[in-house]
Amino acid sequence: MIDLIKKYYLVIAALLVVVIFVFISLSPEESKLVFEPITNNEIVEVTKYIYVDIKGEVMNPGVYKVEDLTRLFQVINLAGGTTIDADLLAFNMSLKLRDEQVVYIPSIYDDYPLITEIIENSQNGIVNINTASLELLDTLPGIGPTTAQNIIDYRQENGDFLNIDDILFVVGIGEATLNEIREFITI
Repeated sequence: MIDLIKKYYLVIAALLVVVIFVFISLSPEESKLVFEPITNNEIVEVTKYIYVDIKGEVMNPGVYKVEDLTRLFQVINLAGGTTIDADLLAFNMSLKLRDEQVVYIPSIYDDYPLITEIIENSQNGIVNINTASLELLDTLPGIGPTTAQNIIDYRQENGDFLNIDDILFVVGIGEATLNEIREFITI
């Protein structure tokens, strides 16, 4: 028998290779090695951050890095909440914040019970239509209290104006009014 195995050694080895090949080819599909390129078509959203400066009657005033579309109450919470002297009726806690915004939380002892945002360029008579209060918008030529409120309502519903001409979307403002106030406004 050993002489027979030695004589047919190569034939037995070849037959063994064929049996292994047949066994592998008949195995289930999931055990086969197949090259499939990995394609990742998922869109990864990058979180946009903004910086907001909060001052006044908060426990820890300062500049806070927050996600875009953060609301005022969230930044107040980050700042440790309001002090006991904060006038809670003077500001809109649901206000959407924007990058580089400065928010002042007034005291109950302040003379003005309205939310007061420090407005860039306000000392030179330029009104920022994205941040101005109703009273400040009302100082613009041709803009009365109703139109000023329409500007604020538009801002709250649609977000900040991206350019000055976007103010034409506000009810009560046409080309003539825009031309009259153009030199007095900014975004």
